[in-house]
Amino acid sequence: MRKLLTPKLLFLFFWGIVVFASILILPNITTFVNEQTALPQDSTTSTKYQQQWGHGLAGTQSLTLVFNNPNGKLSNHQHQQITTTLSKLNRQADDYGINQLRTPTGMTNDRQLLRSNDGSTKLALVAVQTSRADLAVIGNQLNNAISINGLTTSVTSTDLIYQQHAQQQRRDLMISMFISSLLSLIILGFIFRSVLVPLLNLLCQAVTLITTVSFITNARLAWHWPLTANAIGLAGLFSLILTSLLTWHFMHTYWQSADKLTSTTVSLVTLRRQYRQWLLVLIPILIITLMLSWTTLISLASAWTITIAVILTLLAVPTLNYAFTVLLGDNLFWPGTTTWPSRSHNLWGQLSKFSHWQPALGGLVAIFLIVPGLVIATNQFADDNLQPWRQTQLSNAELGQQLVQAHFGTGATAPITITVRATNNLTQQRSLQTIDHLTTKLQAVTGVARVISVTQPTGQPLNAFYVKQQLALLNIDLAGKQASAVKLQHQLTADQTSLERAATSHHTKSVDQLSDRINDLANLNDQLTQQLQILTDRDNDSTNINQQLTKLNQLTDQITTALNQVVTAQTTVATEAGHIDQHIHNVNQSLKQTILPLKTLLASLKSTQTYLSGLATSQVGHSFYLPTNVATNQAYQNSLFTNISSDRRMTQLTVTLKTAPTSASSRQTLQRLQQVTHASLLATPLAHATVLMTGVTSQQSQRHTLISHHAIKWIVLGLAVFSIILWLEWRSLAFSILITAGLVGITLTSWGWTQLILTHWLQVGALSSSVLLSSLALLTLHWLFITATTSQRQNWVHQFNANRLKQHFYYCGQLVWPVTIIEWIYLLPLLFMSAPALKGSALMSLIGISISNLIVPLIFPGWIRWTAEPPALTSILRRLRPSTNH
Repeated sequence: MRKLLTPKLLFLFFWGIVVFASILILPNITTFVNEQTALPQDSTTSTKYQQQWGHGLAGTQSLTLVFNNPNGKLSNHQHQQITTTLSKLNRQADDYGINQLRTPTGMTNDRQLLRSNDGSTKLALVAVQTSRADLAVIGNQLNNAISINGLTTSVTSTDLIYQQHAQQQRRDLMISMFISSLLSLIILGFIFRSVLVPLLNLLCQAVTLITTVSFITNARLAWHWPLTANAIGLAGLFSLILTSLLTWHFMHTYWQSADKLTSTTVSLVTLRRQYRQWLLVLIPILIITLMLSWTTLISLASAWTITIAVILTLLAVPTLNYAFTVLLGDNLFWPGTTTWPSRSHNLWGQLSKFSHWQPALGGLVAIFLIVPGLVIATNQFADDNLQPWRQTQLSNAELGQQLVQAHFGTGATAPITITVRATNNLTQQRSLQTIDHLTTKLQAVTGVARVISVTQPTGQPLNAFYVKQQLALLNIDLAGKQASAVKLQHQLTADQTSLERAATSHHTKSVDQLSDRINDLANLNDQLTQQLQILTDRDNDSTNINQQLTKLNQLTDQITTALNQVVTAQTTVATEAGHIDQHIHNVNQSLKQTILPLKTLLASLKSTQTYLSGLATSQVGHSFYLPTNVATNQAYQNSLFTNISSDRRMTQLTVTLKTAPTSASSRQTLQRLQQVTHASLLATPLAHATVLMTGVTSQQSQRHTLISHHAIKWIVLGLAVFSIILWLEWRSLAFSILITAGLVGITLTSWGWTQLILTHWLQVGALSSSVLLSSLALLTLHWLFITATTSQRQNWVHQFNANRLKQHFYYCGQLVWPVTIIEWIYLLPLLFMSAPALKGSALMSLIGISISNLIVPLIFPGWIRWTAEPPALTSILRRLRPSTNH
């Protein structure tokens, strides 16, 4: 029983249980990583506001369906095919989890928004109820469902592209790690000329990788610690590299131990020595990565994964190596009998001699190695991971992205969304006027291509809802009313004339009747005169006289009757004339009273029309005003559905830029948009509204701000803590400051060279900030190892010996080169991967490691010599001059 309680068996048993338990509690890695793989902010609205948006969009993922005719405009038959395909897809909405489908033939505004100007491309917007992990699956299913012969179809979104790139990056990393593990087997087997040492290293790598990934994933699920998908890969790579380094160091130290001691004793001594030496290297890394976990920047906050990887690797690898060396002893190095032979000379030895001979020149050479990279280093980076990696092998989502950019504008795939959350109803007059004013102001910002809002749903104003248009219609109506009034005036004047004419005609008739009576009287009088003449001429004819008298009497009677009739007619005419004159006078007076206000009304209408015309051309004319017949406007009703939340208290403005979302000009445009938005909402009903800007550009801007301010402060604080830890470990403040400054210089110069090579020469594009952060972790590990190996607590100040110093650096070179080779075999395969982030991390780490290996022997020997023997100024100047003795 006691034999089973020995440390070697306890270690094996313990780690066996740990690995078994880690496998049992390990979640589905693919699903877990897919859930973590997403842009920090959604491209339409934030998750918080999306839950409040309504319209059945809560918890959905947005996808864009692209239909393109590569040969030109879409034909009528192709239009019909697209319509039929989308109708079929809408009928099968439940099969794909579609909550909303917006098509080019649907709502009024979408007919303009979802069609390209050249007529070759149509879009459809789909809101799918699915998890982030299944987004790629749904995208592939939809792409199969919308396939049409003769058309290029694709399904795209920023989240989908980001997820596909992250998946490809993980595949590349896994392939690289597999290749590197095989290469490490060969290298370790070649160094120790052993078969079992590489296999033992492979076993240790499996243990550390499984336990590290399991602990990280379960810690994320249980305690919701900040995590990015890239952090898991970096922790795994860090664990593999550290495992190989610890295995090599343990076996190297074990092989060099005294042969007279038993394997158990040698293994125990080696275990103690390894912990003592490596704790000096790893404790600063542990403290710094743990401290960075409280930062706001999620890339830095995910540094706790490296803490877990270091702790588990440091616990597992030395103990497992101890257990196997105790069990196998020297048989572990079968079939070889000696390790890799040391060379009589190495680069470190030669450079240390140069530094010892000319410390100032060695420092100048080191500065020359660092300064060029520092000069070309910039803080430009892009974390969106959306640009195609290989133009000749575009994925379906990347193809859709490029089609949208080509036919709808560069910024169409990743617009900026301004979400405004207010406490009042946003469909009221003053709120809508404020939103429209803000929309107009945003459109005037340099670099903005189009702004879509509730009042301008297609990027163009709804003319019927503006005062100038409404006043123009009102003026047209007033002009019509004015014309009608003028016409009425003319009709009244005509009626007056007609009335006068009608009355005169009636009077003339009466006068004509009187004239007829007078004429009749005149005729009778003539007859009477004739009869009297006859009587005078014919005196003797009594019979005739009697006849004539009789006739005269008759005429006299007729005259009398005619006179009476004339008098009656004259009286009637006079009476009628008086009545008619009075009536005409009254009517004329009434018409004068009617026409006078009508003239005043016409003058008022003309004045009102002039005023409204001037008002329409003023600033007031550009104001948004909701008319009473708003319910009949289909474009506005559709805009309410797409741009206003269901509770009417939240709206969004979609801003499309003219430049790429992650470019520096886009970030500058975003800053101007923020300023304009803030200024436009002051002293308005939305002055206290909550404003949120989301999208790829906003995300990049926030990350730049965090890195420029927050991250730099934390990194400076971390470097200060780093210096303090080194001071406590090495008991030298100057040495700790030198180590810290050297790490900063090497990191920045390698970042500058990496940017020059990949961004400017190879045109890969702006690198991700993860390149800088992951490379910083690897460079810190290498830098601390080589500086710790160099120092080794030597008391050079009081016991300085030039020959021993040179021999010491030669020996350090023997230790550094195997470490460098092991690191190289894990980094070189990454250079051949397609992921730009992996290429950048590998290249930056390789450059930094190479520069580190040159700088340490160029600076440290001379610095140690000057520390032990401080030179005079004249001595320094003399040493800077060329000498013929060397």
